Amino acid sequence: MIVIAALLTHATLLGGPGARLLARARWVTRFPQVTLRCWHACALGLFASLAAALVLVAHDVWEHGMVWLFHADKPLVHAAYGGAWQVAGIAEAALLALLLGAVTLSILTLRRSLRLRRERDRYRLTADTQGAYDRTGDPTVRVLRHPAPAAFCIPGPRGGDRIVVTTAAQDMLSRAELAATVEHERAHLRLRHHRAILAADILTTAIAWTGLLRGYADQVRRLAEMAADDQAARKHGRRTVASALLEMCTVTGPAADPSDLPAMTGPDPAERIRRLITTSPVPAGSLAPALTLAVATAALTLPVVLCLAPAAFLADTAHLAAR
Repeated sequence: MIVIAALLTHATLLGGPGARLLARARWVTRFPQVTLRCWHACALGLFASLAAALVLVAHDVWEHGMVWLFHADKPLVHAAYGGAWQVAGIAEAALLALLLGAVTLSILTLRRSLRLRRERDRYRLTADTQGAYDRTGDPTVRVLRHPAPAAFCIPGPRGGDRIVVTTAAQDMLSRAELAATVEHERAHLRLRHHRAILAADILTTAIAWTGLLRGYADQVRRLAEMAADDQAARKHGRRTVASALLEMCTVTGPAADPSDLPAMTGPDPAERIRRLITTSPVPAGSLAPALTLAVATAALTLPVVLCLAPAAFLADTAHLAAR
């Protein structure tokens, strides 16, 4: 019972106070890609803790596995994981909840993946049939005739990635700004931010009824844009990236509504521009990535440690019981 309570507490802390601290912390904008990993670790740790708690409640299969793995005494293992608190039907209910959770996640993943694939295939077909090759000769970049300034990337299978820039954006931006914009979209593809956004959307939808992980999907989108900004800034300069984003955001009139195109500027472009202008690049050798890796590792490994620890303390007790 103590282990299950610890797992549920761990899940609640990750999805509640932990998520709120990550969303409000000022330092996260300095290390967006690192913070993305931290968000994913919190989400995966939460789901791992919930799944582990259900597995422990459905104790029979788990206890047999621990007895075999650690050569432990079965009554002692049962007392450590189950004990007198078990009531009739609770194990079956836990298995049913675990099964329903797995089915729900699978259905959400399948539906969203199919919908995104259809959208990307449509955009890729439009870009390939109506778009022109970029002047640089990059086979992944297409220039699409459109009155609204926009730039976006289309993830695809091997060789199917596309970066689309409209003629309005090409005419509006300087050569340096256009190169920075393309590099921003290339960074999204290179870092596979579309996978991170898909995972965040699915997990947020699945856990929304609990109130945990609030803001997870929104924060992933926000941080993904900042991480791509940083990648482009390393090559073209922070002010160039900020200038390109500002130009794309200040268009007014009918041309400002690319309703038939994916959004380029992402959430809160004003915050991104301000960050690019006022924040200096992070120096090499910063301790933040290492510290975040440690936090992420702890969030993911703690459920495993909590599940295995009681049986590990009872290792090699089976032969003592046999005497």
